[in-house]
Amino acid sequence: MNTVQFDLGGGAVLALPTSTVAEKLIGSLKQATTPVTGHHKIGEYLSGQGGIYIGDIRGDDGVLYGLVTPNQDVGTAAWGPEGDLDMSAWDGLSNTNALSVKYPAAKLARNYEADGHCDFYLPSRREMMVALANAPDLFEKSSWYWTSSLRGSYPWAVYFENGDVGRYNRNYEFRVRPFRRFAI
Repeated sequence: MNTVQFDLGGGAVLALPTSTVAEKLIGSLKQATTPVTGHHKIGEYLSGQGGIYIGDIRGDDGVLYGLVTPNQDVGTAAWGPEGDLDMSAWDGLSNTNALSVKYPAAKLARNYEADGHCDFYLPSRREMMVALANAPDLFEKSSWYWTSSLRGSYPWAVYFENGDVGRYNRNYEFRVRPFRRFAI
């Protein structure tokens, strides 16, 4: 008979049949009601994370991130001045970090703080598409929202009423909604 031995300390050892240990472990796992770590409900406010959970995205670095956003915009702003920039379609955090204080929309998003977090940023186009797919009701329908992604020299913006995504002049004033992410 195969056994599993547990060292109880002080020289004491407990030996149990493997079938008994397996049955108890499987029974315990079946009764567990604790949610899986990292699994959150779309639209749920995540206490301590600074916003409402809107979904997951895999970053350029291969890490799976959860995305949160506050339930209100932080204002409207122009995207920013002309100039050649290399922006990611996926990574709003690195995009925002690359934009200087000369870029009003990114600055507005970067200045937002909640639940002790000051790492908010202007989301990338694909991060904003996660919000469009999962939580469109959190966004105003009457205006466009800036992203930090570019196509050529034109920034992408998203319109939540009908799901349009378009490129616009950097001088237009659109809504700004900050995002932040956390590793899952």
